[in-house]
Amino acid sequence: MVKRMASVGTVQRARRAPVTRSSVNRSKATQRDRRDISLNPQQYEFVFSPERFSFYVGGVGAGKTYSGALRAVIRSQEHPGSLGLICAPTYALLRDASLRTFFELLPESLIATYNKTDKHLVLRNGSEILFRSADAPDRLRAVNLAWFWLDEAPLSGYYAWQMLKARLRQSGYQTAGWATGTPKGRDGFARDFELDPKAHHALYRASTRANAHNLPPEYIEDLGYSGAFADQEIEGLFVAFDGLVYQLDVTPGGHIRQADGGADFSRVVGGIDWGYTNPTALLVFGLDGDKRAWQLDEFYQRRASQEEIVRPALVKLTKQYNVAVWYADAADPEAIDGANNALARAGLQCRVRAVQKGAGSVRAGIQTVTSLLALRGDGTRGLYIDPKCVNTIAEFGSYAYATTERAKRDPAEEPIKQSDHALDALRYALRSELGQATAVDAYLHEMGRLVRPKPELPEGYFR
Repeated sequence: MVKRMASVGTVQRARRAPVTRSSVNRSKATQRDRRDISLNPQQYEFVFSPERFSFYVGGVGAGKTYSGALRAVIRSQEHPGSLGLICAPTYALLRDASLRTFFELLPESLIATYNKTDKHLVLRNGSEILFRSADAPDRLRAVNLAWFWLDEAPLSGYYAWQMLKARLRQSGYQTAGWATGTPKGRDGFARDFELDPKAHHALYRASTRANAHNLPPEYIEDLGYSGAFADQEIEGLFVAFDGLVYQLDVTPGGHIRQADGGADFSRVVGGIDWGYTNPTALLVFGLDGDKRAWQLDEFYQRRASQEEIVRPALVKLTKQYNVAVWYADAADPEAIDGANNALARAGLQCRVRAVQKGAGSVRAGIQTVTSLLALRGDGTRGLYIDPKCVNTIAEFGSYAYATTERAKRDPAEEPIKQSDHALDALRYALRSELGQATAVDAYLHEMGRLVRPKPELPEGYFR
């Protein structure tokens, strides 16, 4: 274990001389300003990486956000007057993880002003830091940065990373950008940092196991991950998943699209997949008059208390989107009763309905979702997902069958029970609301394919 002490005035690194921050020394150091920082070797190399672009990739709970936040604190002090940006896939993730960790590491005496509304921090040495969401990367075009940190980068998307790299243009500073996160397939990050690495791009990897001493007992075992999914989520490897259940088009014009601001939905419904060690997922869908579903929002969190976190989130989403009904896994009746009691106390008419699962129910739900994903005759899709629903989008890229070759797969085979929390919630809601309609459409489509129209015979054919 590499260990160093961080105080207001100095940062000590193992086997290196103390580095003095003259700008920080102008502040009054107090005992509460001291930070005892303990990093593993990979974290240390990443935090002090000399490369212009670096990516700390690792399994869940591998200390990635902590490392990215510490580097932001140090960078803001090493370069007085610089403008930096801290970014995460959504404002919820920014608030709950990136921001929280950053302010836990930043001594209070270094802060001059902080505007929570504008998410703008000014430090006593003149450095400034902006806090932004990556759900609409094009909104970041106007800034001129000396540095940035993109947390949960694969969830934010490769385009957000490219956009931020182009913003490193603040005059008079040596610029740098770094990312942290768990991989999500073999994407642009995998290409740039490992498969075909670009110049001045450094990759640092850590398994969840390297940070096990900071995690709950048996945390890794309780996850129950195996195979390629464990390689991705625990070991932090870039994995190409074969045998995907769904084909989600993430290119422009595909399935990732925000509903129009004035969209008129005939009904709004939700899906719930209960969890604790695994994430609890709450998904909201607007249904339009053309039997099209628009995913509007998501709640996705591990180790979330029903009483303190999940039920308040359920009530909030119900009010925000006027949800008519929620569909949830019937396997946890206690959770359903608790949710319905919370909705009733909030004065809402909406209720959670149990979705009964039986033989073939998973396959039937998959057929419904597959039909909705298909391209329609008018060039539209039956299912669109808002870009901010990053966890749902990520699960589409790793939800797979064990038998990767379709021709060899038993029709009764069900997908591996991994990376399916948001997708189970999605299936509960859409199968319950649109299952019969999509089944009829699929039947009519198949009949139209099998029953060919009688050809017209030329005039005088029977003469």
